[in-house]
Amino acid sequence: MRFIKSGVLMLSMLVITAAAAAEVKVEYKDYKKFTDMKPANEPRGSYEKRTMASFDKIFADLAKQLPEGFSWTVVVTDIDLAGDVNHMMTQTGQQIRVIKDIFIPRVNFSYTLLDQNKVVVAEEKDVKLKDMGFMNRISNVRADRPLEHERVMLERWFKETLMPVVASYQQNTTTKG
Repeated sequence: MRFIKSGVLMLSMLVITAAAAAEVKVEYKDYKKFTDMKPANEPRGSYEKRTMASFDKIFADLAKQLPEGFSWTVVVTDIDLAGDVNHMMTQTGQQIRVIKDIFIPRVNFSYTLLDQNKVVVAEEKDVKLKDMGFMNRISNVRADRPLEHERVMLERWFKETLMPVVASYQQNTTTKG
């Protein structure tokens, strides 16, 4: 897998190309204004970079399921991470992110999916994902991975929304050709 990173004033973009998978470009629009990408106990800049890198990985993993030659562009417009940074300090003087079912994960984005001929397969301008049952969807074994609640939410959307469109598109283009 090849990673190419570039940043442009409050904009981060990732391009990933993998054999037998789609290319994905992820852009974070005005990420400094996102609802909740707040660090608990590290500098904000490094936390933002680490969080965006984790989302890049989530989208890259999803893109592996798309057909070879497809390209997927995602523009993330807001993130509200599961949990909330507790402003009460721990005994060691650090803030912590408290995960409770009232602090649900949310991700807003737009996307365009193109086939190998640059024909639009799917496109949506204002996807607003939220998972009100996120505490019931994840096992304790997986809960220790970064952004696992957001990963599960995005995987579910991808499987239930985008993959059926891709399958239908491929079936229609196969029967026409």
